Amino acid sequence: MSHGPVVRQDHDAVRALLLNRPPSNNLSLALLNALIEEVEAVRADPRVRCLVLGSALPKYFSSGLDLSEMLSLPDGQRPEFFHRLMRVHRALRDLSCPTVAAVGGYALLGGFILTLACDVRCIAEESGRVSLSEIRLGLSPTTPLIRLVLAATGRPGLVKELLLQGKTLKASEALAAGLVDDILPSDGFWDAALHKAHQLAKVPPRAYASVKRAVRSALLPNEDELWAQGAREFQELFSGPEAREGIAAMREKRKPRWE
Repeated sequence: MSHGPVVRQDHDAVRALLLNRPPSNNLSLALLNALIEEVEAVRADPRVRCLVLGSALPKYFSSGLDLSEMLSLPDGQRPEFFHRLMRVHRALRDLSCPTVAAVGGYALLGGFILTLACDVRCIAEESGRVSLSEIRLGLSPTTPLIRLVLAATGRPGLVKELLLQGKTLKASEALAAGLVDDILPSDGFWDAALHKAHQLAKVPPRAYASVKRAVRSALLPNEDELWAQGAREFQELFSGPEAREGIAAMREKRKPRWE
């Protein structure tokens, strides 16, 4: 077992990576870099037949990018947070083995973006929550991620509430929207998520990898162009007045004043 901002656990053919940055698993550059290293280690290890991404904290999966750390950087370096988040997202998504996101608490903003990279998303019945409330900060999840969300759902009206109003969805709402695949009891949630991962570890690996590549290609054709577009969208909004006001309001615990 490893320690630090990402805790690694091995359960036979299942590798578990637990975010471990109290109090809410804000995604710092150090945590994102550690995740990249761990995901690359999974890619290089044929003994790992399934990856589970979870949290060592009971209340939070992740509350998203560490905006305080981001704002401490010079303006020109701040978009690096988004680039690193997208690099982790794509590294997770590109793994050939099955991947499971175990959402036992709040998965907000960039935290939920990490779960969208996984093949299967499990959520705790009582404590699990998901949100893409970037609009409340004067930001956007950006085009490629919005496309992934829309592709996952049969409830576009609920997704509009998620994206355009910044609504936080309970477990049952997230399942109804198609944004998670399974609700598990909060009591014993982690063991149940590991059990699902062990089942997925038994699938034929080459066939699974082939189908996974085909699904990815169908969902995001011309994806390099889309990710580049997403980076431009983030940088433009993040450097604008609405993001400055939204982030300031969040830090000062007040309602934003949009002009």
